[in-house]
Amino acid sequence: MKKKLCSGLVVSALMYCLGGSAVAQEAAANPGSPARPAYLRLGLGSAYDIDGYYRSARLTLEYAPTLNRHLGLASRVVGVLGKPSGSSLEAQLPNQKYKAAYLEQEIIYYPLGTDKRVLFGVGAGGFAGYYRKNGFTYLQATDGRVTDYQLNSRQGLHAGYLLTASLEVALGQQKRWLLGAKSTLRNGIEGNTTTSTHSLTLGRRL
Repeated sequence: MKKKLCSGLVVSALMYCLGGSAVAQEAAANPGSPARPAYLRLGLGSAYDIDGYYRSARLTLEYAPTLNRHLGLASRVVGVLGKPSGSSLEAQLPNQKYKAAYLEQEIIYYPLGTDKRVLFGVGAGGFAGYYRKNGFTYLQATDGRVTDYQLNSRQGLHAGYLLTASLEVALGQQKRWLLGAKSTLRNGIEGNTTTSTHSLTLGRRL
């Protein structure tokens, strides 16, 4: 577990350094070039619980500076909260819920450029956080109704790497606001190793 976490942090640090190196090289080549904008983004979407059993609400707050015409960084705070719903047997059990908090860091490549009205980006990075899930270790049901069960609760570290794809449209003549969508594929330790998330995003150029 520690080896995976250390590897993820090293990869993130290397990507950050590479991005900073690209900025320095561009600034040296173009000393009179204008400063690149940074964005503040709010995201609302869905993510799976740690075991991949049910969808949960996902809320993100992101600071994303652009490094040059094709590169940017994104630092993100993530909160996840959910519980079983619908006709599942889990929904009949008391106190079933999942919550988690993460920090995500990625470097983003914009193949069409960062100065366009439509921004398409693909990114890679790492994440680390903490989760808590109230679940069960045993469940017995008859005719679709739970007759016996044993509850449990677990918590711990969740960390790994992530891949993302995003599409945004800048609004207005000054392109200060951005509306878009983002999908993330994460692979980490603990529970369900590979999960996907999907979010709608609202951004503001700073």
